[in-house]
Amino acid sequence: MLKKLILLLLFVLFLTSPKIIRAEDTANLQKQIEEYTKKLNELGTAKNTLSNQIKLLDSQYQLTLLKITQTENSIKVLEKEINQLSVEIGKLEIQINQLSEEYIHQTIHNYKLQKRIPSFAYLFTSNLNTFLEQYEYISSIQKNSQDNLINLETIRANYDEQKTSKAKKQDELENLQKTLDSQKNSLTSQKTSKNNLLESTKNDEKKYQQLLAEAQSQLAAMKNFSSSAGGSTCLDSVPGSGSDGNFYSQRDPRWCKQYIGNSRDTVGSVGCYINSISMVYKKLGHDISPSAYAANSSNFWGNTAFMSTPRPPEGYIYKQVSYNSGVIDGELKAGRYVIAQMKMSNVAGMHFIVIISGSNGNYKIHDPWFGADQNFSDRYSPALVMSLRLITK
Repeated sequence: MLKKLILLLLFVLFLTSPKIIRAEDTANLQKQIEEYTKKLNELGTAKNTLSNQIKLLDSQYQLTLLKITQTENSIKVLEKEINQLSVEIGKLEIQINQLSEEYIHQTIHNYKLQKRIPSFAYLFTSNLNTFLEQYEYISSIQKNSQDNLINLETIRANYDEQKTSKAKKQDELENLQKTLDSQKNSLTSQKTSKNNLLESTKNDEKKYQQLLAEAQSQLAAMKNFSSSAGGSTCLDSVPGSGSDGNFYSQRDPRWCKQYIGNSRDTVGSVGCYINSISMVYKKLGHDISPSAYAANSSNFWGNTAFMSTPRPPEGYIYKQVSYNSGVIDGELKAGRYVIAQMKMSNVAGMHFIVIISGSNGNYKIHDPWFGADQNFSDRYSPALVMSLRLITK
């Protein structure tokens, strides 16, 4: 019975003890990451079919899993190093305290001896040998005191260096933890993206190509708008947040050049709807930056930057309706913004803006391209409104 308990205890200790990360394991993990990265690049240039898209999503999922393992391994190594530094710092603290006490004691003792035996004491002593012995003793204590001071400064310098090293590693650990959280969120969104793709296409290639053509058409229209308005030019500095504090710009340098979802389209070129959604959500008290929204691939269809139907905050629903000033006025009175999908007929383009105040056609808007607190009538007209997008109750 005792033998079984001992074996059970050893088994539990084996399971709970930290695993050693071997160099060959790290190298093998990096090799797998490189292989999947190469595979993704090959799939990215292959023909855009449903089958290829699913392979691409599966490869992205596996690559993210590998990167999560890599990050977790780095965290384990850092935690071990931080623990070792903590032990070393503790030992140095003990040495500093001991040497400080010894140095103080020697200084006091030296002071007392010098008071009792001043440097001119040989004038009064009857025995030169006795004086020399006393002098050598005092000199010896002074030298020990100096040596202790040097040792104290050396150890203190080492102590400061170890503390600095520990602080840097703790910062690095904190950043790795954030990276790990981001990777885990990406893993979840990648899984959702695949499920959404299969659900929307019913695993049918013809349906996939139809939806892909629609997505590409709308993205092309948004690119036409941004191109005609000056291209995906990023602003030099972060813009203000508008009169209400809710404005977001697709040209904000913080995310202007960021790729959307799994696509190679940027927020600056086609991110007007993303920024509009972020403004509407912020107005409702559910702040999510355009960067965070763009980073979640499950918000977009397939491997494109075309937005899937938004998932409203709890208690709200999403609606797409035709232009109606009564609907807009009702939403504004209820404290909710309205997104307007605009047709730019002169350039075969499309753009999204946010109506934030006003009534009966006389509205103030936040324009993701042109800026906050614009007059609707200065650039647009009701005839150009293709649809209204509502996050309502």
